[in-house]
Amino acid sequence: MNVSFVNSVPHGEFAEISVLTNGWQNRFQSLVSQRRPIKFDFYPMPHLPIEVCQSVTQRGYRDVVLQQDQWQHFFIPGPVQNS
Repeated sequence: MNVSFVNSVPHGEFAEISVLTNGWQNRFQSLVSQRRPIKFDFYPMPHLPIEVCQSVTQRGYRDVVLQQDQWQHFFIPGPVQNS
C-alpha cells in the first residue's frame, strides 16, 4: 500500500474510527464497502492491522498520514473503476 505523508489534515468529511471502540472492525468494513472516506486511529496497536491494509488496498483507497501524528490514517477512496 502506498502511503503519503502530509503536514495538514486532508480536506473532506471523514467517518472516524478508533480501535479503542467496540465493533470497530464491522464499522470499518461497512464504510469501506460504501467507499466512504475514513479517519482511522489505531493507537495503541503497534502496527496498522493487516485486515485494514488489505481492505483499503483491494478497494483502491489512498492512505494519507499526518507527519506529526502517524497513528492517524486518512483513507481516501479512489475513482470507481468500471469492469
